[in-house]
Amino acid sequence: MSLEPIDPKDIIIDASGYYAKPRTQFERFLDKFKPRSAALRTTVLVTFVVCFSLFMSFWFIWRTLYLPELQQHAGYLAIESEIIHNPNFKIIHNGQEIPVDTWLNKRLGVEFISDPRKRPAIVDKPIADFFTDRIEKSLASAINADPKDVTVFFKFKPTPSIWVQTPNMHGGWIREPLKNYANYSLELILGWFLGVPILSAIIILTLVRQLNRPLKRLQNAANSYSKTGKAPYLTTNHGPLEIREVNQAFNHMIYTLEQTEKDRRIMLAGISHDLRTPLTRIRLTAEMLPDEFLRDGLIYDVEDMDAILNQFISYMRDGSDEELSATNINTLLQELVVQFSPLDIRFNPEPLPIIPARSLSLKRLIGNLINNSKRYGAEPIELSAIVDQTNHNIKICVADHGEGIPEDQIEELMQPFVRGNSARTIQGSGLGLAIVKRIVDIHQGELTLHNRAEGGFEAIISLPIPKPEKL
Repeated sequence: MSLEPIDPKDIIIDASGYYAKPRTQFERFLDKFKPRSAALRTTVLVTFVVCFSLFMSFWFIWRTLYLPELQQHAGYLAIESEIIHNPNFKIIHNGQEIPVDTWLNKRLGVEFISDPRKRPAIVDKPIADFFTDRIEKSLASAINADPKDVTVFFKFKPTPSIWVQTPNMHGGWIREPLKNYANYSLELILGWFLGVPILSAIIILTLVRQLNRPLKRLQNAANSYSKTGKAPYLTTNHGPLEIREVNQAFNHMIYTLEQTEKDRRIMLAGISHDLRTPLTRIRLTAEMLPDEFLRDGLIYDVEDMDAILNQFISYMRDGSDEELSATNINTLLQELVVQFSPLDIRFNPEPLPIIPARSLSLKRLIGNLINNSKRYGAEPIELSAIVDQTNHNIKICVADHGEGIPEDQIEELMQPFVRGNSARTIQGSGLGLAIVKRIVDIHQGELTLHNRAEGGFEAIISLPIPKPEKL
């Protein structure tokens, strides 16, 4: 059984039942595609809005400007084609007849090309074909021809021009210059369609990350307090007003919790001090009692009360105020072996890295586990520490050869003042494993308790090995 911090969602359900409401299959399906972070979700949403705006702008320009212009230009091309190939059409200027081809070339730049060497080499251009297809359909409708027999081709170099071929041209082409299209730039169009969404996404992502950075600090501070009992005060003179107000409320909460914790420790220390004085007098009085049975029972009760007070103090002084220091786990375990002699403790040291830890708290933690093994288990007590390369942590194991604990009681033993059925006749307050759990949480570790297959009870403490800092 692995004991993790309790998730508030497991125990807190608001009046609307929001936490208890199960997620539907469709919601779980959408979770696979939705970005997890708020920054990425906002960026995707804004980018979608920008792209949709660009699409609607293009559609509006196409429907209201370009499409009518293309249809009108197709009409002009139909007229030009009819003029060129109508033998009865004449142009007279100052009483002189001017050839139609010459007049169109001079006034509009339109020319009819019948020389095969000057004809264009048709190449597929997907973007240009999007426009020429519309011109072909409109032109074919104007001259009553099949759209398949009409060819319209854009040529941008050396100068923009449009080439048209219809069935009555007998293989010839009409070339019309498009001087206005010389101002069009493919780079500008791509910059509009691609640059605007990309630039918008970058700007929005930057802004959202800046807005989320204070929330990340708040999250780290809250996690730090839940794990170590300490949290830094957050700045209240920078950032948006809402963030400053949240930081101010968080600072006030931390200050209130620190004051409450300080008052509780002072009160407990006062109670402990005040109770020990009458307990000492009771013990002295008990020593002078002539009845041996009554004297021994009274002394046992006084010692039990004194042990309970010591555990109360240990539970309150969980070591969160102790500074981290470089700790050699093997040295610490060897000191405990010497301290608990002549208990049969079997320990074979393995190579371990030095880790930052609260040495005194760890020593008290493992000492509590050894005490539990001695009281509720049986010797020999096996003590070991190894490196778990898979999870990148150090595993400290304390195991006995007793009868173990019923499976349904293991999880409850972590709660303060809870004791197993077999321990109710032994001195103690039920705080031993609760103290162990608190110290493990402060070290951001994990505590696992289970009965061994070969008999006995085992406690495994997993302490994380800090990753080396990158230079």
